[in-house]
Amino acid sequence: MKIYVLGAGSIGSLLGALLTRAGNDVLLIGREEQVRAINEGGLKVVGLEEFTVRPRASVYAPEEPPELLILATKSYSTKSALNCARRCIGPETWVLSIQNGLGNEEMALKITPNVIGGITTNGAMLEEWGKVRWTGKGLTVIGRYPTGKEPFVDEVARVFNDAGIETRVTDNSIGWKWAKVIVNSVINGLGTVLEVKNGALREVPELESISVEIAREGCTVAQQLGIEFEIHPLELLWDTVEKTRENYNSTLQDILRGRKTEVDYIHGKIVEYAHSVGIDAPRNELLWALIKAKENLNRGSTKFNGGCKNATLWR
Repeated sequence: MKIYVLGAGSIGSLLGALLTRAGNDVLLIGREEQVRAINEGGLKVVGLEEFTVRPRASVYAPEEPPELLILATKSYSTKSALNCARRCIGPETWVLSIQNGLGNEEMALKITPNVIGGITTNGAMLEEWGKVRWTGKGLTVIGRYPTGKEPFVDEVARVFNDAGIETRVTDNSIGWKWAKVIVNSVINGLGTVLEVKNGALREVPELESISVEIAREGCTVAQQLGIEFEIHPLELLWDTVEKTRENYNSTLQDILRGRKTEVDYIHGKIVEYAHSVGIDAPRNELLWALIKAKENLNRGSTKFNGGCKNATLWR
């Protein structure tokens, strides 16, 4: 399958490497430093598996459309990244968001009706340019967004599974997106504020009980919006914690690197949707405020280049 990965950071690089190893025609689109490292020395995967592949890599999207465009940028870069990639999104191209947070698929739907919602609980960390560590194997779930069946989704799942990415298909991708954002609200929220690995949430009794309350708050908001779950978010939470217990969450990684976080698209979105149905989400609002404070205190001078042909994509 011809696949472009828009955002060659941790998850984008991991998926791109696995799909390349399986024989797919993969193009990674990302930051100049990452692209240079891949083109010069290949893309290295370490950790749970160790191998090196040589996918194509570029700082901009070509005009020729792929069959599948995987969105793996940070959520705050989705709009600008999609605008940069518009020329390669053909009438037969499907866009798969594998990102954290809410709202990314809605932005993609403004460009094409061919949108797939996706979540993954795989853990990954970009150790250096051209080198990604696979820290935890998890489940990937994809489906036409927001709901429904689509034959191409089944084909994508087959390609992913053949590449060693455990993947299942759902008719309710919006439900899985909400389940994942609730999981992220707990893991990224507490893990970032306390600066601990994911496993601490199950090892410390006080954190386990607080985790349950944060998750329940997100579930209440989702239920008020009419969202239905195929898996209870608490079940997905503890499964994710167990499989990525040695991982530092992506928000904490961004904080420690002085980068902008996705907190507005995780806790911020839960609070926004809560207010839209006339209820409060005080736990998420507190975590949002604390992480924004850490972000503002620790953020350095790193900036996102919002240009197109020579844009560098954050992840």
